[in-house]
Amino acid sequence: MTAWTPCDGDSPSRRTVLAAGGTAILTATAGCTAAVDFLGNQLLGQVNVFNETDRQLGGSIVVVGPSDETVLDTTFDLAHADSEDNDSTAVYDDVWGDAGAYEATIELDDAEIEGESEASETVTIDDPEEQMLAVALGSTEVDESIGFRVGTSLSEFAAGNSTSS
Repeated sequence: MTAWTPCDGDSPSRRTVLAAGGTAILTATAGCTAAVDFLGNQLLGQVNVFNETDRQLGGSIVVVGPSDETVLDTTFDLAHADSEDNDSTAVYDDVWGDAGAYEATIELDDAEIEGESEASETVTIDDPEEQMLAVALGSTEVDESIGFRVGTSLSEFAAGNSTSS
């Protein structure tokens, strides 16, 4: 599996992500989501962890596949949402194998978001080539302090139209 973390030289810079976000907002306002989705697909992977809090967060993510095999087991250290120095998103590719139910678990190191330091959810991936998982830490766009959403595009995540399984 391939991961983009703040330490990798190939990860998108904070400015790139902000530019994409700004473009997404402008494009969404204009009623055209095709450009937003194109940019999002260039920046996002199959599994994405977003730190939407005002503080740095570290932790681990484990994803277990339909055959009970661990397909992702890694740690992350994410800058706060407003940081200009580092990335507040971890992006992981080459996670999905076959279609099916995947168990995703997030554990935060020495931190809580609204009293929660871990969360787990079973998500259904019907199309491994198209679907992505977004794990939002402290986002106001989801009801949970640690929210899991499956979708095929950035606009689905931004609009809250994604499906949670």
